[in-house]
Amino acid sequence: MTRQVLALLVLYIAPPSLYANPNHNINQVVGDRALGMAGAYAAISDDPAGMYYNPAGIAYSRSANISANVNTVQSLNITYQDALAEEFDYNRNSFQVLPNFFGVVQPLGGWMVGFSSSIVDSAQENQDQSFLAFDHIESLILNISNLDTVYNVGPTVAKKLNDDLSIGLSLHFHYRRAEFVNNQFVKYNATDENNRDTQWVNYYRKLSEQGVRPKLGIQWSPLPHWSLGLMVDKTFLVSATETRQLARCVTDSTAVGCLTEQVPEIITYQDTRTYPWQVRTGIAWFPSSVLLISADAIYSTSSAAIGGFSGREPTLDGAVGLEWYWTPRWALRAGLYTAFASTPEVDPTRSGQVQEAHIDIYGVTSSITRFNEGSAISIGLMGNYGNGDSQIVEDSTTIQQTTILGMTAFFTTSYRY
Repeated sequence: MTRQVLALLVLYIAPPSLYANPNHNINQVVGDRALGMAGAYAAISDDPAGMYYNPAGIAYSRSANISANVNTVQSLNITYQDALAEEFDYNRNSFQVLPNFFGVVQPLGGWMVGFSSSIVDSAQENQDQSFLAFDHIESLILNISNLDTVYNVGPTVAKKLNDDLSIGLSLHFHYRRAEFVNNQFVKYNATDENNRDTQWVNYYRKLSEQGVRPKLGIQWSPLPHWSLGLMVDKTFLVSATETRQLARCVTDSTAVGCLTEQVPEIITYQDTRTYPWQVRTGIAWFPSSVLLISADAIYSTSSAAIGGFSGREPTLDGAVGLEWYWTPRWALRAGLYTAFASTPEVDPTRSGQVQEAHIDIYGVTSSITRFNEGSAISIGLMGNYGNGDSQIVEDSTTIQQTTILGMTAFFTTSYRY
């Protein structure tokens, strides 16, 4: 059991992230109206959120439009069953308030131009956890700080080629900044076979990425009351820098000096990971002036392993949304979406090795909107759930069943002028 606990310390060298992670290609649903419709927006996109989902759609915006305040309050819990000594569950929690999206579009000559800022992935985690009295361990204390945010910021242009067809291009600057700090302290009891008294481990990791994410889209209305959308995008990294530092000390019962010691050393990596190509297609049906139904399919290609970044498998995700105006001043929106894992399925024949979590996530959204003159205010909720497998403890034959449960509340405002 003791070897498993010490191996548990190793898992924090490359911790399973909560939000900001490459294990899923859909990590945030952004925008105002689009958020309430679960991101099923590629065939609509006629407001500032279109700069994210399909830039061609903003060509059909009826006027200048600003989404000035899209704020979300997010909480997420991930549970690894029987992860500690093959007996105790291990839980991690994240809570954050995010300025999820800002965007503005404006007609300029025969074009529609805009600018947007999106947080497309984020984690904020601060945890203090203590585990008492198991096997040769008297106590295990973990202190974790994890901050990881991905921003997409930049301009968009779109143009109507005719009344039924438009094209658009967004050129977003990609910026990611991550910092992870983990302190671990183990106090052994008198029965430890290696005469250890304490073990202390400190790990620090910082990552910075810069690049561009162009998005090219088209939108076409082949029939009355129907619309189709297509958008292709990919993140190209220009530079990336990662630094890591690990320190470790094990003492015996005399508590004089370190029996085993790892002197802190800062190691720098320049590996630039490969992001997948992403193709988003959408269809929207307007059966009446008060009802809209839409659906998106999002295909993300595989990506190759580079340096310390493992490769990713292709995914096919989906979203379905509905919008209903029960009066001219009130609208209800709802939707469903998926975020399937881009990691390989956990292989039970490789037990004893750390394997990344493979968890398919399903989400549901709903919102209510009040219109007044040219402005709109929306409030809504989003929930997501996933269940799968992980292998986070080395030298253990146990594969951990892993559950993700999240809840987001959001408040948005928009204005047409």
